Amino acid sequence: MQNQDEIAFGDELFLDENKSKETPKNGAPQKIKNFKVNLEAKILSSKKVIIVPHLNADFDAIGSAIGLTFIVKKLKKVPTILIDDPYQTLDPGVQKIIGDVKQDISIVNCDSYLKNKDENDLFILTDVNKSNLIPLQQELLDKDRTIIIDHHGTNEKTIEATDTYISPTVSSASEIIAKLLLCLFKAKISSQMANYLLAGIYLDTNKLSKNVSSDTMAVASKLIKRGATIDYVTSLFSEDFASDRRVQNLVGKVQMFNYTIAITTGDEKEIYSSIELAKAADYLLKFGVAGAFAIGNIDENTISVSARSKAEIHVGEVMQQLEGGGNQFSGATKIVNSTPDEVSKKLMKILIPKYYVK
Repeated sequence: MQNQDEIAFGDELFLDENKSKETPKNGAPQKIKNFKVNLEAKILSSKKVIIVPHLNADFDAIGSAIGLTFIVKKLKKVPTILIDDPYQTLDPGVQKIIGDVKQDISIVNCDSYLKNKDENDLFILTDVNKSNLIPLQQELLDKDRTIIIDHHGTNEKTIEATDTYISPTVSSASEIIAKLLLCLFKAKISSQMANYLLAGIYLDTNKLSKNVSSDTMAVASKLIKRGATIDYVTSLFSEDFASDRRVQNLVGKVQMFNYTIAITTGDEKEIYSSIELAKAADYLLKFGVAGAFAIGNIDENTISVSARSKAEIHVGEVMQQLEGGGNQFSGATKIVNSTPDEVSKKLMKILIPKYYVK
């Protein structure tokens, strides 16, 4: 007899396996049922499981990482989440989540992990597949002991791994983890874990307004049935006044190109968080543009670009040309030893031939 969660999701639960046109460089993405079997086997054969979200961890990265800890614990293994970002640089909502779970989940930085690493450790990368976006050196990742779960497109920097589930048509890593938990592992998750997963979906769909499929809504509905609430999730997105001012000032610097492309470039001496850049790009989509790009310093030596689209512009492909990545709706990159203006000019050289209409 079919499990009730599978009935609730219906035949659409596994549609994303067939919709993706992108393939990891090391082979086709596995079917999610086969992937679950391999994931379970590798966790069971490992002593330690290290869960690695991307640098500048956001709600999707931390939500999916926490969801993975449930799977690891269900299989009676010990999970550790690796976060190397300075705590104060993370979004306040992400800080709150970490504060709420740190007594129950081991969360360490790179230095702490490297002091106790073992060659048989299993690494699970979530919400990331590229070597330049994780806190570990790629040389530490053996392909047979590395698993990748992600919804961003792949490129030459994609880490080689024997087992991957990379589907750019899925809204978020949190959606993938929720499917694994609720449908395949048949987990009875807490209301707080449901909230964290819903927050990841909520972030990467711009509050359920883009890249939303019937699967996404079915997963969100199931998480709400498990106790997640929109009120709690939206409270995580609360902003402090200073951060909101930086975002609004950045939006105010926008340049519109034929009302198709919106690019905003931050002041050279201003430092933004990656989340602030993402919020600015999301906000610019409200003005009916096909693509929005926010450029700014995230530290003294690094420029970040956050890109958003309503589908007309494949911003993941645009970001790949700047050594980044993403999918059709969302993308990003980081560039060292440059200035916001220089990066803006590089971006325009990529966009003008294909998307700019005089």
